Amino acid sequence: MFFWASVSLADEWKVFSLPSPVYSAIPYESGYVLATGGGIQFSTTGIKRLYTSADGLGATVFYAVAQTPQKIYGISEYGLISAYDKATGRWSIDNRSYLSANVHVVPGQATAVNDILVIAFDDKLAFYQTDKKAFFLTLEKIGDSSLVTKSPQKIEAREDSLYVSLGDVVYGRKMEWSNLSKDMRLADPASWKKTDVKLADVSVGKLDHETSVNNFSLGRTYNITEVSKGGVVAATPEGWMAYSDGYNWRDAVPIWNGMGNETEAFDFRMKMLSSLENGLLLTHVWGVGFFLYQDDGYSLYKAFTPYDDNSCLDEYQDKYTIAVGTTIAPDSSGFLIATSGKSAYGLVYIKKNGDISCASGVGSSPVAGPLIAKVDSATGEWIVYVSTRNEVVAFLTGFLDCFHITPPSENGGRLMISEKKKYSTPEGKTPVDFAFDKDEGFLWMVTMGGLSYMDEDRDTLIQPGSTKGLIGAEYTSIATDVQGNIWLGTTDQGVFRLVKRKKSKDTLAVEHFTSEQGMLSNKVHDLAIDPVKGMIWFAHDGGVTRYSRKDLRNAEKMMTSEAPAEVKAYPNPFRPKQGQRLVIDNISEDSFVSVYNRGGALVKSFYDGEVLGGRAEWDGTDKTGKFVAPGVYHYVVRKGSKKKTGKIILIH
Repeated sequence: MFFWASVSLADEWKVFSLPSPVYSAIPYESGYVLATGGGIQFSTTGIKRLYTSADGLGATVFYAVAQTPQKIYGISEYGLISAYDKATGRWSIDNRSYLSANVHVVPGQATAVNDILVIAFDDKLAFYQTDKKAFFLTLEKIGDSSLVTKSPQKIEAREDSLYVSLGDVVYGRKMEWSNLSKDMRLADPASWKKTDVKLADVSVGKLDHETSVNNFSLGRTYNITEVSKGGVVAATPEGWMAYSDGYNWRDAVPIWNGMGNETEAFDFRMKMLSSLENGLLLTHVWGVGFFLYQDDGYSLYKAFTPYDDNSCLDEYQDKYTIAVGTTIAPDSSGFLIATSGKSAYGLVYIKKNGDISCASGVGSSPVAGPLIAKVDSATGEWIVYVSTRNEVVAFLTGFLDCFHITPPSENGGRLMISEKKKYSTPEGKTPVDFAFDKDEGFLWMVTMGGLSYMDEDRDTLIQPGSTKGLIGAEYTSIATDVQGNIWLGTTDQGVFRLVKRKKSKDTLAVEHFTSEQGMLSNKVHDLAIDPVKGMIWFAHDGGVTRYSRKDLRNAEKMMTSEAPAEVKAYPNPFRPKQGQRLVIDNISEDSFVSVYNRGGALVKSFYDGEVLGGRAEWDGTDKTGKFVAPGVYHYVVRKGSKKKTGKIILIH
């Protein structure tokens, strides 16, 4: 049933969401344009598409939509105004003045007349001049009613008048729409009069529109994990999961008869999906047990519940097992879990063949959080870090347990703990997620309010000295990419990317990504990095965001005997004046790429940062930035003594 693949040639944002609920609609080209909780949906004879923040809207949840002869205006839930140019078919952000006020737009209540856009907020009526892209008046009182205490419920423009319903009363006022910004009496509450006009009651919730975009049917997601072949599996709190290759989605499938983690998924910051090679995936249903799947979650292989005769799972209550995290074993032989217990949590090891071993009651607290594991390079033992909690809720205090475990392969498949340590965390907060440093292998950890790392020489957790730009963020998730950069998800500030300066873990440069760059929402529950395709994924209340960039792709094996693919160039022929870029792919990050014309003269070269992710991109220009003549060109890729060559055909 599935699917075509594509190639991202540059940094690219893509949002997967559902166009629901519908808050507002306007007729357009024998169809409708709808403002929805998943973007602006066009369902017309000429356009059938869902536009989101990735298309330049600056937001994804839109409460109202209106139009003038030249443009369509989308108004987000907090009053960001985006404009769609009917001539060019492109969106742009028009105005964001009201975002900082954090006041909701009244769903469906915006109207446009000439160049004036009127928007009803919960506590005000705002007048916007579209040609100047600016608000020129805000009313907090009309007639003898305060809009702060009695919110507008409906607004409607009829010919030369504007009517506003406050529920039990409707006010009206004549408007000189062509010169409204110069109407000095518009700000006078007394100029609005009570009327007997009945405003239209238009329901948009049942309009016929497409509810599935890119086969995405999950809706809100709380957990997402990369898979070894590339792509991700995402899960919803209602108990559904689905695989995506980065461009399309397979059908969503239920987890264990559609049972999910419900509110616990968000409340406890659960990290329940873990994936191994060959499509093996482990997940958990709160209270019920653990489920091992094949085919990236599409075929149940084995279930582990407290009702099994041979179950060794720790039980938080009788016949009730809970966990907040799973992770892969350090040697990829299976999965590790920390299961909360009545007096102390335990550790569980599930092999790829379904064999299970438990070390019950070994934790420093009854409740365990997420966990992560690696191999001790000095001893070969497993080092397993577990977040502990005094209570189940993630916001409360806790600490960090560290276990040294003899590899089960040397111990008959059983878990045997050789050493256990307990670490205090910054401000005593419980860790909510972990990641390992790509270069040095030490532990990165986030609590609700702080980032820290394990200083293995001093055997303690330390907060970086310089993280300018991170003040006030509340964290939900962490991951490290193939370049060693750190990515942090937050509850309301989007995502931060931290780059070590001069490879120092104490001095981090901060880059910030939000819905204005293309993210579905600034609320990020989880994130995952796919190093096969060079994509980072974010889980949100309304769906998921995928961000492609070449420096996320793992190119370590390129141009070696283990290379997954040969060096190639595409599209070939290519047309640079039509916006195409030639990609020279599957090259080493320490290679040097040269492009020569037919006469053997050097046209362009690429190296260092230009070949990150194993890919060089040529736009058809020479060293001076001018387009080269059409014809035959040759590329040469050199890595040490290795050389790969090929022919390019360029067409204008």
